[in-house]
Amino acid sequence: NVERVLIKTASEKAAALDAKVLHFQTRQNPFLENLLTAEGFSPVRLYWIMQWIPDNVPSVIIPDGLSLRSYQGIEDAKNLTFIQNSSFDGTWGFSPNTVEEIIYRAKMSITSPEGIIFLCDGKIIAGYCWTFILERSGSKVGVISMIGIDPSYRHRRLGRPLLQAGLKYLYSRGVSHVELEVDSQNAPAVGLYKWMGFEKVMECQWFEVSLETSVSQC
Repeated sequence: NVERVLIKTASEKAAALDAKVLHFQTRQNPFLENLLTAEGFSPVRLYWIMQWIPDNVPSVIIPDGLSLRSYQGIEDAKNLTFIQNSSFDGTWGFSPNTVEEIIYRAKMSITSPEGIIFLCDGKIIAGYCWTFILERSGSKVGVISMIGIDPSYRHRRLGRPLLQAGLKYLYSRGVSHVELEVDSQNAPAVGLYKWMGFEKVMECQWFEVSLETSVSQC
């Protein structure tokens, strides 16, 4: 019953924070999936874990007039907060970030300023790729955490140079392979990763419960 107690406690904590819904992700775990269903959660999204194994340095093809640079501090934290929130506004599961959250995450040991890459149109940030590196069983594993494009720069295939730049950086750090998670319903993103040579290695299920319903029932 430990898992059931933890799930109920998490629901109570989230409700106390005025959250509307609670999400839970599990990777191919029938026991947890059955438990979550019994606790009122419903499966809402199927995500793919995709993997890229480096065999050479990726080429980075930057569109004319654009340039790449790395995260440089507090001012960029403001820029990154803005573009991340605007890029993912309205997408499933996304909650807007604050500048303080971005500053904190950029200072975590698994990330570095060089691993947060901006694609710029002059002084305007058109998109970004946020990477980090994990230590796993004595090896370095690269992660493409997220790629975001400013809404006004969409439909220009800018995800390609950002992905290439992120992989090139991770390759330079000697990672054994690179992983990412992608919503299986996001066809453009899945197509981009397959184009770059990523392959699906695992599936993970996202579950959701409405805290408003849970509270009213209690």
